[in-house]
Amino acid sequence: MNSEPLKFMADSMLGRLARWLRILGYDVVYEHSISDNDLIARALRENRIILTMDRELANRKSAKNALLLRSDDYKEQLKHVITHYKIDCESHIFSRCLLCNERLDSIEKEKIKDKVPPYVYATHYEFDICPQCRRVYWSGTHRCNILKKLDEIVRSSTQ
Repeated sequence: MNSEPLKFMADSMLGRLARWLRILGYDVVYEHSISDNDLIARALRENRIILTMDRELANRKSAKNALLLRSDDYKEQLKHVITHYKIDCESHIFSRCLLCNERLDSIEKEKIKDKVPPYVYATHYEFDICPQCRRVYWSGTHRCNILKKLDEIVRSSTQ
């Protein structure tokens, strides 16, 4: 069995799904405008699973390892991917930048004082930063909301 972590390539119709898979800590390349040929070539070169709603793309012989998603609802898409690949929804959650797809690094609180609102700085103690875009992340109410929504999605996929 291949122990390499799952990596995905989401087509241009699946930006919201790409974001949710990144929330779960999965490496997901998403480019809003990329040709089917370039998407397939990159997926093959980087050993990525193609996620698509395009039946013609999914049926191409060169698009090995493509998963055709039939729903245009991101929750149903996420549920399908989680179920199909037996996705681990906990081990790497909140470990990737939602914008850049890079793995986040922990950063000392003192180093981000000017990068977050004063209230956040005063009330939070652990922060992560994207090494590429320098976006700062912390565990706020948005994470609770994400976890609640994720729990609904996962729970509905196991029923």
